Amino acid sequence: MTGARISARGLLASEWTKLWSVRSLWLTLAAAFALTIGLCAYMIVDGEMLGSEEAQDIPFGWTAIYPVGMLVLVVFGVLGVTGEYSSGSIRTTMVAAPRRTGVLLAKAAVATGVAAVLGVCTSVLLHGLLQLAGTVPAARGVSLFDPDMFWGVLGGTLVLPYGALLGIVLGSLVRNAAAAICLYFGVFQMGPQILPAFLPDSLAGVLDYMPLAALDVLRAGGLTSEPYGAGTAAFVAAAWIGVLGGASWWLLRSRDV
Repeated sequence: MTGARISARGLLASEWTKLWSVRSLWLTLAAAFALTIGLCAYMIVDGEMLGSEEAQDIPFGWTAIYPVGMLVLVVFGVLGVTGEYSSGSIRTTMVAAPRRTGVLLAKAAVATGVAAVLGVCTSVLLHGLLQLAGTVPAARGVSLFDPDMFWGVLGGTLVLPYGALLGIVLGSLVRNAAAAICLYFGVFQMGPQILPAFLPDSLAGVLDYMPLAALDVLRAGGLTSEPYGAGTAAFVAAAWIGVLGGASWWLLRSRDV
């Protein structure tokens, strides 16, 4: 009985159940994709922005809205962790999995997996709408798997599960929803806009290696190699998760719940 409770399958099943039974979680998840689909659909059908002179040569321009959904998915990830701390149910979870590492991995796997699947479905749906609307000359008749379309859509889609995973990591790091959300907006969202005013020119380039800057390179789908290429961008984005996730894991193992 005890072995079943702490198995990997049991942990994943537990996190899956929590996702759909805790109202704040599935409502936040639904809001993220409803907002993303709604705004992208409006942009596609309206066609004015995507058909402008600046954007008419970019077939995947509608994915520019995806970072909006990412913001909500960061909140979703944060709530997936901090909700248990605020309710005290984290103690029961840790009794079932005393090594704790599996709990963090299960939360990350379920949140990221669900966001990834819904992200793929969203991109397929919106690409279909794009073809029906025909408002973007560069995208007319272009398959989703055409390289000119695929890499940009893939980069945009990856932003969504990345947001959920980043939220899980930040929530695990500080254990408080308000603090984790403020940390995200203060450091990752607003930091690159504010910090240049306080940094010497010799250090300003460091901000190019923030996670959102790396995600912007991936979303460009190869249209730009500034300030670095897609491979470096993927490494930078993964490195942030690795460092923050490692810190979260260490604190989870060493702190009381």
